[in-house]
Amino acid sequence: MRRMNSEFKTANMSEEGQKLSNRDYFGYVEMDDFACYVLSDSLDEEPSINSARLVVESIIRNFTEAPSMGKRHLQRMIRQAHTELQKQKKGMHLKASIVVVVTDYRKIRYAYVGNSRYYLIRNARIMERTEDQSLTSHLAQTGKIPLDQAASHEERNNLYSFLGERGTPKLQISKKKKLENGDIFLLITKGVWEQCPDENLLEIINDAKDPDEILKRTEDWILERQETEEIDNYTMVVTFAQKVYQSPKKPWTLKRVLMIAIPVVLVTGGISLALFLRYRSIRNKEKNLMECMENGEAYLRYDNYQRAAEEYGEAKTLAGSLNRDEEYEKADQYKKLAEQVILADEALSDGEYEKSQELYLTARELSEDAGNVGRIYIESQLDRAKDYIEVYDLIALGERKEEYGNLKGAIAAYKEAREKAADLYYGDGKAEALEKQAAAEEALEKAEMEEESRKKEHEKEIAAEVARQQQEEAAAQELDNQQKANDQQNAIDLENQGNSLLAQGQYESAITFYQTAQAIYKRLDLTDLANNLNPKIEAARAGMAAAVPET
Repeated sequence: MRRMNSEFKTANMSEEGQKLSNRDYFGYVEMDDFACYVLSDSLDEEPSINSARLVVESIIRNFTEAPSMGKRHLQRMIRQAHTELQKQKKGMHLKASIVVVVTDYRKIRYAYVGNSRYYLIRNARIMERTEDQSLTSHLAQTGKIPLDQAASHEERNNLYSFLGERGTPKLQISKKKKLENGDIFLLITKGVWEQCPDENLLEIINDAKDPDEILKRTEDWILERQETEEIDNYTMVVTFAQKVYQSPKKPWTLKRVLMIAIPVVLVTGGISLALFLRYRSIRNKEKNLMECMENGEAYLRYDNYQRAAEEYGEAKTLAGSLNRDEEYEKADQYKKLAEQVILADEALSDGEYEKSQELYLTARELSEDAGNVGRIYIESQLDRAKDYIEVYDLIALGERKEEYGNLKGAIAAYKEAREKAADLYYGDGKAEALEKQAAAEEALEKAEMEEESRKKEHEKEIAAEVARQQQEEAAAQELDNQQKANDQQNAIDLENQGNSLLAQGQYESAITFYQTAQAIYKRLDLTDLANNLNPKIEAARAGMAAAVPET
């Protein structure tokens, strides 16, 4: 009946932003004595299943069947949702970020995995806020990047834990916190906090009168940035705890006095037992702490970083409960190193080689701070990442050479990339380089054939031109010979006419014909025929002289 005697007002919005579909999902249930609010953000691109919806429905279903604020119960519900993601059909790798809030209308508790956030606002201040399980959050906590740059940092979505991951997600569960009248709690996905920093979000909340106004003003803030920023799916849930449930005061009766007194007596009588149990618990924790530290060290030595991170995580929890600061700091340091190497290994396995190189460089820095633990493995992985990058650099070089028409240079680059990939036993890189090499060789062969064809065609054209010129020269020579023959015949005819005129005693005309025929013979280089006319010309001149009478 606590719900009827409290006043919780909830409103939410969920939009796709600039994405093709909305893969955020929110659900909640408010029962008589308990309420549960669940927000999830799909981290995969699987079109057939909305991972966020599957997770939310799983948790709401289990909570409805057995409502509770118990830590173990909350842990079981979230791990059940994690298992349901992993059990989807083979080939899918479903992933989701989640934040869960449970309340009995008096107290509140939250749990989360990933980078979906929970905020508790009280008296115009942020009292609680979850810390993202991301590389960016780690860098901000260690002071390597400013806090005001975290929302736009390139590694903000590089999560080291999420539902659906291999192994067990690193679930964070808070202690119960007492609610007060006027408290406001929020659930938001990254599409909101990427665009709306905490200080702006707090300003919007403090100026608003109800949940709907907060949603409207926040959405206006986000949409104002759609011209310059890429807007992801954005989901926001706002709950005003305007009135928190208060237990009714009951009159003092003998029964009530006995109900209070008897437990006090029992507690007093059991102090010795409690002290003994506490001592034994501490001794067991110390023993477990030592075992976890030793196991973590062994796993680091054998480069089993997943198990090392788990052991040091448990050691960190034990050290915190025992207030053992030195062991806590050491476990935290080695846990962060192991988690960084895991992130780098996953990036390398996913083919994100430049990203993995950056992650390994950070891991190397962490290793140096931790006494060079795992340094050899990290260096070897850095070399692998470098070699993979070189394979794709060679492929990219070959592609550029192809663009510029240097096919032989491209083939040489692809061949070098293929040989390097083969040395690395890198099948994908080898296959890609081989495919591009074969395509470039085919293109080169085609180009050479086309060049040979053009060369032969050019030779044919040259031969045809030579033949044409030879034909023209032969025709010209034939024409010249014919002309010479005609000229020679004309000269003979002139010579014969000269002979006829000489015989007739027409000496002057005979000389004219002889001289014309002689000029033609000389022009035709018929020197002998030309010289043979000299005696005839002299005879004609002698005839002319004899025909002149003496005075």
